[in-house]
Amino acid sequence: MEEYSFIAGFTRDPVAIAVEFPDLPGCLTQGDNYREAFLNAKEALHLHLVGMIMDGEKIPKPSTFEDLKPNEGTIFRLVEIKI
Repeated sequence: MEEYSFIAGFTRDPVAIAVEFPDLPGCLTQGDNYREAFLNAKEALHLHLVGMIMDGEKIPKPSTFEDLKPNEGTIFRLVEIKI
């Protein structure tokens, strides 16, 4: 089993908490609260990376917190999974 860690941005909007992975365009999810958003982020990351592996795509090198500049209201958090 291999471990992967990517940074996700969590942004509250009027309806939910949106989650995006800056290093993985198209890897998006949301949740009604931060706990749900984080759990959904783990699932979205897992599904996205499994899809990339199955398609033979190269998984990018993850950014560091120093590399990323959050928008106002965005909180970055590391999301870790095992595949």
